[in-house]
Amino acid sequence: PGSPSVRMLCRDASKPGRAATVDGGALWTAVSTPQLARAMAGSAEAGAGLRRREGPRADAAAAKLLSEEVSLLLAPFLGGEHLRPLSATATLWSDASAADSLHHPHECVSLPAWRLAIAGEFVKEAASPLEAAALSGLAAGEAVAAAL
Repeated sequence: PGSPSVRMLCRDASKPGRAATVDGGALWTAVSTPQLARAMAGSAEAGAGLRRREGPRADAAAAKLLSEEVSLLLAPFLGGEHLRPLSATATLWSDASAADSLHHPHECVSLPAWRLAIAGEFVKEAASPLEAAALSGLAAGEAVAAAL
């Protein structure tokens, strides 16, 4: 929540074992919201390439748009300064996120007899898919630990 365009933003240096900078700059990963992805797929400039999952023009247009959205999102935290990426790439992952949840009453599906739990953002809705995945994973860990 908080951005109609960016679903997740992660600075790669925050991941264990990653370098603080790459080629003199910070490396970021941004994942768009499904709404922005649909808008990009429908745009005249990039739509045909995105629908076919090909085309350097489509990738460049998507990377430019998402870079601009991230810059706008971060500007208030950078004293109003807008980021200027050294480079940007985009990839269409049409099946990367669940379109809807199972609306399960619990954060994970637990099968204690098999010491198994199924977790993911698709199990139960939360404020964001990232929160749903985290809560589901925690609940799955607890369910499996309890079954041991």
